Amino acid sequence: MKKLFTLISLLVLTTALVNAFDHKMKISTSEQDANIFVDGQLAGTGSVELKIEKGTCVNVRVEKVGFVIEERTFCDQKNQPKPGKNEYIRMSVDEAFTASSSSDIANVDISLKPSKDELESWQLISRIITSYFDVIETTDRETGYLRTAWVAQNFNGSIVRSRCIVKLGNTSPLEYKVKLISEYSNANGATVKTDEAFKEWERILRKYEGLIPEMQSRVGR
Repeated sequence: MKKLFTLISLLVLTTALVNAFDHKMKISTSEQDANIFVDGQLAGTGSVELKIEKGTCVNVRVEKVGFVIEERTFCDQKNQPKPGKNEYIRMSVDEAFTASSSSDIANVDISLKPSKDELESWQLISRIITSYFDVIETTDRETGYLRTAWVAQNFNGSIVRSRCIVKLGNTSPLEYKVKLISEYSNANGATVKTDEAFKEWERILRKYEGLIPEMQSRVGR
């Protein structure tokens, strides 16, 4: 029994000594409500204190909607610069947000009931869309289907891709469904063709804001 107690005491003492040599530091950010993740787990907002075990590294990721994601790796290892006791992370505004506005018509089918006949309506719809998008990927007047190519715009921490799709909703009375698709990605290395990196975005780049209102006013509600 005495030997068991001695072994337990030695284990506790050894653990305490190891922990005493762990590196402790404080992470703080310029945005007090930014989420701070340590090794993928939410550790706090605004600032956190963390411990780096001897011989290991930790990954710190700071996120806030509308800001560029910041990521750091801190190591307490041989041949690696020892991290300081305090690390201040200044976050930058994601320029995609300043170049866009919140919208309730993004990625939603908007009903368009033309006041003109089918031919004139289709020609007008095509002209309006080509004034916003340079490339029409698919167009078929007989089936009433039109789709633009994706247009991607890169920002300082993200990429936004946009396209417009028109579908015939009804022939009598004539009705079209227009959808302005807006998708966002902040994944490293994402390109316009990396579909899995994008998700629907409830914002529209300002250069496309007038598309749906112009169709409604010129083609018919």
